[in-house]
Amino acid sequence: MRENREIRYTGVGVSEGVVVGRVLRVHDETRYVYRTRIDPDEMDRELRRFRAAVRLAKRQLLSIKERAEQELGKDHAYIFDAHLLMLEDQKLISDVEHYISEERSNAEWALKVVCDRLLAVYSEIKDDYLRERGSDIEDVVKRLLVALSGEQPAHRNLSQDAVIVSQDLLPSAVAELDLDYARAVVTDTGGWTSHMAIVARGLGIPAVVGLRDFYWRARTGDTIIVDSDRSQVILHPGPDTLEKYRPLTGVVAERPAVPISSGDGGLIKTLDGVEVTLRANVELPAEYAGVKDYGAHGIGLYRSEFLLSRRGLLVSEEQQYKVYSEVAKLAGEHGAIIRLFDLGAEKQHDAQQDAERNPALGLRAIRFGLAHDQIMRTQLRAILRAAAVGKLDIVLPMIADVADIARAVKILDEERLKLDAEIVQQGKVQVGAMIEIPSAVLTAHKIAARVAFFELGTNDLIQYTLAVDRGNEDVADWFRTLHPAVLYSIKHSIDAAKSAGIPVIVCGEMASTPAYAVLLIGLGAVDLSMTPPLLPRVRLVLSRIDSGKAREIANECLECATADQVENLVRQRFLTEWPDLFSSENLPTENDSA
Repeated sequence: MRENREIRYTGVGVSEGVVVGRVLRVHDETRYVYRTRIDPDEMDRELRRFRAAVRLAKRQLLSIKERAEQELGKDHAYIFDAHLLMLEDQKLISDVEHYISEERSNAEWALKVVCDRLLAVYSEIKDDYLRERGSDIEDVVKRLLVALSGEQPAHRNLSQDAVIVSQDLLPSAVAELDLDYARAVVTDTGGWTSHMAIVARGLGIPAVVGLRDFYWRARTGDTIIVDSDRSQVILHPGPDTLEKYRPLTGVVAERPAVPISSGDGGLIKTLDGVEVTLRANVELPAEYAGVKDYGAHGIGLYRSEFLLSRRGLLVSEEQQYKVYSEVAKLAGEHGAIIRLFDLGAEKQHDAQQDAERNPALGLRAIRFGLAHDQIMRTQLRAILRAAAVGKLDIVLPMIADVADIARAVKILDEERLKLDAEIVQQGKVQVGAMIEIPSAVLTAHKIAARVAFFELGTNDLIQYTLAVDRGNEDVADWFRTLHPAVLYSIKHSIDAAKSAGIPVIVCGEMASTPAYAVLLIGLGAVDLSMTPPLLPRVRLVLSRIDSGKAREIANECLECATADQVENLVRQRFLTEWPDLFSSENLPTENDSA
């Protein structure tokens, strides 16, 4: 029958390994919410019902977190702290209660309206890591809706060869499964930094995500092969395919263990003595512990947009000051770099304002801050005050040229003087520039003369250099991380910084992928920042490569004419130079992205 023909899907392998098993479809339990008008005399009862649901959801999450700590370890169970944080967010809770009272709405509808607004904020954020955090909001909303319904969360016992297949498997749903026999996880959505990926790596089971519409093709009981090493899933594998894969099942490439807390303070050396700094990218308070646990050299990028997504656009100076002070203490002597709000006009939720036709090229990041300077001034004041607590610096997002820097620095200097006049304690803050659009690359030498450091945001640099939206499936084949133009842009920016005597921190996804990290070293980068759990694998690889060889390979890549040529060259040279670190499965392939 046609439906039983072998089908191959390619996604993103986020937790390595190969498994042959049987499909277990897990529905995302989407709930349809309707609006009911509440009579005035029932309003107090409805508010109490919502508060009781919040308390119940907290108890359930605490129980899930406890189990996750036992099965995944504390290093991975921290993701549930983010969910608890949302349930303790008084602004979020009060917004729902306010909607119930003012609109005389049932709690379910009020919860949906308020959280849909938050999800809209996340969906427009151009940072991939932050955008994927929207799944946390969905997870909490579903839990609250179940609590409001009075139902008990569903529990599933898995068969010995179960491969979980879902459209979007939320973290708490995974934690509630009986994972003793779970062999692998496959989802239609998600990426390397999604919480599903983090959970899978914590469990040590293979996972492939981002398969788009695989869920609708699979049926519970179907035979399935999950080959995360090749980022591939095979449904209804034929006899020849099964014969090929069965010897590989459960085989994971051997790698020497790397202690999570290495004690090296985030500084490592290549075999030929080149020192490399490894920093952490953070956003949620729940991630803070990872900075020290994984041995990061401070915080290379703090994404401040999290404050806005939780509390709305107008975050008070005092609220920001408390958060930045905590970040400064956490980073310690190595310091933290705060990225100014990287957002666009869509965050205003102004009903009178027409939506931008092309938000990615519109009023966003530094442009938005300069156009709404009071928001920028409030943030700058909070950072300056927190810098008196610990070492903090600022990076300006989406800089196009020195004019953007001059305007931002002028505002910063004005706020410094105001704080002095008010006799408010403040600290010294250096200013850096995010290099992520072509105009910044082409004028990098001029920009370097005006700032204290560069940060390379490779995700957007690739997108803007190649004019490809990485979230658009229709043009995904044109998103090529190793395109020669991308490598040249990185090299040119690093050289400009070196000429000016300023450091460069690479903070995009390229830094967290071992093969790409080696190329970055070859291009001259010696300062990388990434999500904390990804530090150990990058530390291992970079400590066992020769930077001179990496430089030779990078220079050869710069001479290539196409991304295909670069990828073929990288595969050939890496397998020759470092066969103990790389295999053909964990090296970039055609249309690979980081």
